[in-house]
Order: sequence, then structure tokens, then C-alpha cells
Amino acid sequence: MILAPNTAVGIDDVALHVPKLFISTLGEFAEARGIEPAKLARGIGVEKMAVPDAHEDAATMAASSVLELMKRNDLSPEEVGRIYIGTESGVDEAKAIGTYVIGMLERVYGPGSFQECSTVEFKSACIAATFALENAAYWLRVEGMEEENGEGDEEGYEDSSRRGGRVGIVVATDIARYDLNSPGEYTQGAGSVALLVKRNPRLMVLDPVMGVFTRDENDFFRPIGMKCAVVNGKYSNLCYLAAMDGAFYSYKKRVLGRGMIRLADDECTSDHLSHIIFHIPYPRMAEYAAASIFQREWRDLPRWRTIEEEMGPEPKSEDFEGQKEYLLAEGDYKRRFSKSGKFLEAYGRKVKPSTLISSVVGNIYTGSIYLGLASLLEQDLLVPGTRIGLGSYGSGCSAAFFSGVVGEGVESMAKGKFLKTLNERVEIGLADYQLLHEGEKNESVISPSGEFALVEIEGDGYRRYDFVV
Repeated sequence: MILAPNTAVGIDDVALHVPKLFISTLGEFAEARGIEPAKLARGIGVEKMAVPDAHEDAATMAASSVLELMKRNDLSPEEVGRIYIGTESGVDEAKAIGTYVIGMLERVYGPGSFQECSTVEFKSACIAATFALENAAYWLRVEGMEEENGEGDEEGYEDSSRRGGRVGIVVATDIARYDLNSPGEYTQGAGSVALLVKRNPRLMVLDPVMGVFTRDENDFFRPIGMKCAVVNGKYSNLCYLAAMDGAFYSYKKRVLGRGMIRLADDECTSDHLSHIIFHIPYPRMAEYAAASIFQREWRDLPRWRTIEEEMGPEPKSEDFEGQKEYLLAEGDYKRRFSKSGKFLEAYGRKVKPSTLISSVVGNIYTGSIYLGLASLLEQDLLVPGTRIGLGSYGSGCSAAFFSGVVGEGVESMAKGKFLKTLNERVEIGLADYQLLHEGEKNESVISPSGEFALVEIEGDGYRRYDFVV
């Protein structure tokens, strides 16, 4: 099937759900772990970690973000054709988390109200929600063609078509959990992001191009039955950078080949992206990713002379006795490049603003990149007609780089609501945090009210949820 090339499909709105609890990384936590607060604030970039309460899990957070999205956009269940969920915090090895989510939503909208909505769970570490978004966009383009060709003959379909067609919802929901006292502990977080995907979107029209990179790695994984992930920290960072670099150059080849971006002699591809949002396991990692891509993009351009005037020339392998010595020199050069004036200016303008929400929520795995999109929206930095790039990474490993053009409707969207909600959270101490982390706190710190809650796990493991008034 050939898709209509001019079908405008993309992200119309974003809704977040973050637990009401958080722990500061800079106070009691840092002291107990023997870590300098400055390392966490600057070296990692995480100041607060969202902590799920005893009644919360990935399913309740997903349902909460979808409900917020539907209410804000006055959506009825029959308008929602797909709920695709990306997660690595699934609550069942077989039953899709989306069926639990639909069950919760039907507590609000009525039994059977979502029975004609498809749902599937995507798993590919932190990149899962991006692949869910790709699939939702494809479905909308296909359905748009069927509407244009008059092929929609389902009961009630014509009424839906007159309203602009059905929509899809993509949900990223996760709880990032590492062992207590482990090196990854201070990057934890929890939350859910729901994306409204539709034709002629307000927020961003997705470009029909995605660059990808995949290979088999053991940088991060969680064997069946294990509550916490196995992380090869420094190696995982290297895998992230290599995969992101590969995905970006896959994307670059495609957009230049299609003529979507046309370069002048002194330009590179990233010059045509007003912002670049990377997957954010912790905010400093976005800085490393930007440095890797900008260094490679700039080295054949006139601006590189300014870099060399400040730092000297790049190391060349033939100037060193062995590979180890060369790699050490190259690593030192990369570190100095990331502190150069030209890089810091570009990073501060194009990348850093996207890390705002992650710095006070922590890592939410599949949703971290979309916290970056919400951060730009909150700060009113999305300018209609400009193109933004998104670099998504999933350990194991896979990466994708894609882009979209900001829609005119973004100017009418509300700003500041996400940050207001985050400022209303409740701080907990180290003792409560550790009990919740280990699943040893039976009573919620804040009793559920006006929200979805896990109310029971039956003897056979089936989970019961409800909307608690």
C-alpha cells in the first residue's frame, strides 16, 4: 500500500502524569549515599526523583495520563481507535498493559465504551514509545486514505469521519528502578506521557523519515523475574552515543536524499533543527549526545577553525604509538570540546531547554524524550514552521532519529500547567522512599483520591484497579 505523501499526521497534544511524591537527591539522600550534592545537580542533572506511591504502578500512571488527555481535548471513547503503550515496566508477562488501562478508563466512561479500540504493548527498552508513535502515525495515514477513498463502512464510522476521523493515543509509562545504593539509583524516576496522535495536528507534524540503528548489546537489561535492571553504566553510555550517532547519520542520509533539507556550503543538518530532543536517562547525557553529533557535523565546516583556535587540532591515530593512547587523547579532546564556547552556545540554545522537566522528575525510560517535548512546550519555545529533531534510544540496543515541523496551532496551547503540577508535589524522606522502593509499605503515603489505584492483587496474580473518588 502506498501512503498519501502529503497526509499531515503528528502530535496534537501532550499530557503528563507524575506521582505526587518525590525525594530530593540533594539532601538526606545525597548524605546517606556519600555523594556530593554538586555531582548530582551538575554532574548528573537530577535534583528530584518522582516516587510512585503504594497504590501506583505503570498501568495506573498510563490510565491517568490518558484520562487527562481525553478530558482536555473533549474526546469520547468512540473517537479513539488505538491506544498503543510503550513500557519496560509491564505488570504482566502476557496480558497487555493497555487492557488494564482500558478497564480503568471504562470505570469513568462506562462498560464496553472502548471495545472497538485496539491496544498493544511495545517493548524495546526506552525506545518503545517512539516505535509505538511510528505505528500510530502509519495507522492514521492508512485510515485517512480509506476515508478519502470512501472505504469506511463500519457502523458509526461516517459520523466519526465528519468529526475529522478517529485518533490514536500513544502512552509512555515507566518506573525506573535500580537497586538501593547502586550507581544508577540517583537517576530513578516515574511517570507517564500520553500523546494525542491525529491528522492535521496542532503541536507537530511528523516528517515521513526516520533514521535507525540497531545491534545486540548487553549494556542494560532486566531478565524475567527481576525487579531491577542490570546496568553496565559506562558501557551503556558508550552504546547510547554510538547508536545515536548511527541513527542521526541514517536520518541525515534520508532527509538530504529526499531534499527535505538543503544545505548551503557552510551548513550542516543540525543547523536546520531549531531544537534537538534526546532521550534523557539523566540530563547530562543529552549534553554528551549533542557534543558527539555536533563535533562530527562541524569538523568539515569553516566554524571548525574557531574550535581549533581554542582547543588545537583533533588527535590523529597515526600520531600515537598505540590504540589505547589515541583513544585516551580522543576522549580528552571530546571532553574539552563539550566545554568550548561554540558548543556551549549551541547546546544551550538547541538542547538544554528540553531537559527542564527531567531534572525534577528523573528518568522515566520510554517517556523521557517526550518530557523533553513537554519542556519546550512549557517554556513556549516551539515556533510554528520550525523543524525539531528527536533522538530516541533503547538499551540493548536500538536508536531512532526523526523530526517534525511545529504546527501553527501550538500558539493556542496552554503553557505552564505541567510545572505548576510538579511544584505541588509532596517531598518524602529517605525512610519512606526506601520502603516504597522495596515494596514494603502497605499503606499509601497519600491516600488515593480522584485517581486510579491498584486496589488488590488476587491470589492468582490478577490485578484489580479502580477509580477512587
